[in-house]
Amino acid sequence: MEIKIAKWKDNVQSPVLFMIDDIANVLMKQSHSSKLKIGEDWGYATREKNSMWHFLSKNLLDKFPKIKTTFFLVTDVRVSMRIDETYTYAKSIEQDKKFIEFLRYLDNHPMVELAYHGTTHGKAGLTYDDYLQEWEAFSSLNEAVTQIHRGRELFQEVLGHYPSGGKYCGYKAGDFGDESIAKTNFKWWSYGEDYLKWDKNDPNPSYTFDLSFNRGVVNIPTTVDSSTLSLRIINKWYKRKYLKSIYYYFIKNMSIEKHLESLYENQEIISIYEHTSPYRTDGVIQYPNIVSDMDNLNYIFSILSKKDVWYVTGEDLANYYIDREKVKLEVEGHRFKLKSTTKLNGELTLIIDKSYSLYDMDNNLLVKSFEKNQKYILSYTFEVNKTYQLRM
Repeated sequence: MEIKIAKWKDNVQSPVLFMIDDIANVLMKQSHSSKLKIGEDWGYATREKNSMWHFLSKNLLDKFPKIKTTFFLVTDVRVSMRIDETYTYAKSIEQDKKFIEFLRYLDNHPMVELAYHGTTHGKAGLTYDDYLQEWEAFSSLNEAVTQIHRGRELFQEVLGHYPSGGKYCGYKAGDFGDESIAKTNFKWWSYGEDYLKWDKNDPNPSYTFDLSFNRGVVNIPTTVDSSTLSLRIINKWYKRKYLKSIYYYFIKNMSIEKHLESLYENQEIISIYEHTSPYRTDGVIQYPNIVSDMDNLNYIFSILSKKDVWYVTGEDLANYYIDREKVKLEVEGHRFKLKSTTKLNGELTLIIDKSYSLYDMDNNLLVKSFEKNQKYILSYTFEVNKTYQLRM
């Protein structure tokens, strides 16, 4: 009998993760109108009309209800990039009852995860070149760990639990990033911008479009920048981003479609990166962002909706990967057990060579296999070090 652990749950081809930063208690008005305009909200406006959440839900999530979204939360007052600039409104997450209720709504939403994105996001400078992303600003490991603990405590104070994972501000780890993350009880972290490495023959061997461990923490790479426009999104033809996409297509033979297909065919991570708002404190548009990229996002998810994918949060993905990597499968005839020193985080999928059903040793039927892509699949919440049997 042949039996092995599937790479992904239910033996799907690829997992899909939709990651958005920064969500914060911030408002960035661009108009003189007292009414909220689309793109001005970073989370402060909660569920009001034209808020970030209202816009995202109406224009994307309601159309593709299987999407799961991981928001990266700034817990303290988010700083501006330059010391002479300010937001219209900026507070820490625990200062407004309405914002607290909004975060708890999101945290309880079955399709949403809140993850960690630092306390202040960084340190303002005299110029933009002087701005330091949060982990760049730490002068010692102790300083980094102390501030992470403070940010995690703010998170726990509002939501009643600590974040499972997070991401570096600006993808900048500084001198103490990786070690500080390993020391502060994160299960997963998004360490790098691997979507910048589209070419599989790239001479840099360090990038990956797959999961890995970094000092015991699951590394979930960012693999899709959704401001890389499809040439089918013709209403953006006048944008610099569109011209850049034309350059990729005709000069480097790259496109968002080819990139998605490559990730999918290789069973790699399709992790899509966005910002909540297009506006920096100077009014300059920051890319990617859900407002500018909404047409492209709809196009990307319309492609993915026709494929064999698993929509996940960061924690969903990390849990399966940890279980897959940490257990050892021991098979003896039609009996097997999953050996591990810790219990599993959830369902694990097995690929078997025939149409078997899963039974415990008291002959209780637990689950029947199902056929998928000419293979037989069993997905079940197994107990470690317990013997199971397969029967026709």
